[in-house]
Amino acid sequence: MKDSIFNLAATVCSVMVMMTVIPSCSKDVPIGDPLDIDTGYSLPQEGASEEDNARIMDIYERWGSYLLYRIDADDVFWQQISGNASTGDRVNKYTEGDPSYVGDMLDYLDKVWWRYFPDDFMKTGGAPYRIYIVEEYYVERDFGGGDIQKYPADFYIGDNFIVLGGMSTVASLDEATLKSKKIALITALWTEYVSSGVLTTPTEFYTVSDYTTKPEMTYNPSTYSYEYTPEQLDALRNRGFIPNYSQYGYSVYNEIYMKYSETNDTWSYGDPRTNDFNYYIAQILNASEAEAAEFLKYGTVATKWNIILDYYKDNYGIDLRAIATD
Repeated sequence: MKDSIFNLAATVCSVMVMMTVIPSCSKDVPIGDPLDIDTGYSLPQEGASEEDNARIMDIYERWGSYLLYRIDADDVFWQQISGNASTGDRVNKYTEGDPSYVGDMLDYLDKVWWRYFPDDFMKTGGAPYRIYIVEEYYVERDFGGGDIQKYPADFYIGDNFIVLGGMSTVASLDEATLKSKKIALITALWTEYVSSGVLTTPTEFYTVSDYTTKPEMTYNPSTYSYEYTPEQLDALRNRGFIPNYSQYGYSVYNEIYMKYSETNDTWSYGDPRTNDFNYYIAQILNASEAEAAEFLKYGTVATKWNIILDYYKDNYGIDLRAIATD
């Protein structure tokens, strides 16, 4: 099977990294960022069933996106990222999948991505120009002396393209795993949508909270660290600040403000507005109804929360909470 890499200048996302040592004689062939797709690809490709190819053609006709399961190495150029014995040379690779699993992958992508975004959004940047579906995507690192290690990941997002792995396995995922992969993918895509301008952010959101007055924390001599008392944490919520989401549960270090000394705190190094918005998006996409209710009992939090939900529903037709609760 043909294998490939994509230019590491783009963003590698959702790396659920499990280190695996692989032999240095791997037959995997690294490749890089594809050239103009019009010079190398035409639809439908060969190998998948007529029904699956018809679905791929429908995607192209609706969104203008090329969904590809056959990738020609002649149409790409490659670039390796050099390192040393400590960092390791890094190469992004994929293993091409069996076309008989194309239908399973299309079903999977509809479950975890496409169904939550309307056609008008998908055809104006929501669907990348190139969608590559493969058996496996991974980062290969060569530390020298035959020490080659392999780091699998679910997907890779680049400049107007995405690589998605798992063709032969996605049909057997249980509901919990499916939801976890959905949230990871959409969270990464959301970051890309905002950074690339496909999505804008509601300016009204940033007018609600005070980003100048630093929150209060209390020094605990027994732990040699600053902490929020219950009253201070309540005040933080009343100001409209919620913590970043973590699958490992609450930590004070997930709060928007953290104090380390009288002269050193997290607000001393930049504007907290970006973190504030990102923390809300993370909670909106991940929090259960019960967890959300704990935040929404604070009026200022509810105001900012609803600004986000209403903005994306009214302007883009996207129901963010449906992604979290479906």
